[in-house]
Amino acid sequence: MSQKNKPSSVDFDIGVDAVIPSTQEAFREGFDGAVRRAEKQDLVSFRDILGVELDRQLKNASQFPSTKELFVFIVQYFVAEKEYARRDIDNMAKTVLDVLKGRFYHDDSQVKVLLVGKKGVDNRVTQNFAYIAIKELSAGKEMEVMKVAGVERAVTLFQQTHKKV
Repeated sequence: MSQKNKPSSVDFDIGVDAVIPSTQEAFREGFDGAVRRAEKQDLVSFRDILGVELDRQLKNASQFPSTKELFVFIVQYFVAEKEYARRDIDNMAKTVLDVLKGRFYHDDSQVKVLLVGKKGVDNRVTQNFAYIAIKELSAGKEMEVMKVAGVERAVTLFQQTHKKV
């Protein structure tokens, strides 16, 4: 995970060498009504690892948690076509948003723009990699930030953090 050479187009970004696990439904119908499901270990582990790294990087960031509206960008790269085909982006987004809440914003209603994507095999990103970026929005600026944020920054961050020495 890294935040080196952050572009001016985002306020914070991070790369994670992992596949974002899907958040599952919290409850299932049991014999006596709704029963809370136990969370899968890969989900708990991912949230813990990402949370610890975000806390470390945000230690001196007085800007967050923000009171402004935010743009959140998430892109997941997959090296296996099977994994790519079976993953639902809405469930991956929920996992990431759960980790961001309290660190970048106080309430989910502050997320004004959420852009989530997934990419299959890409010869520029050679392992599973998730890119997350956050930008505080000024009035009427959401379209501008959507044009600037994107896949090219994710590829650049991956390449910077995985340079061959």
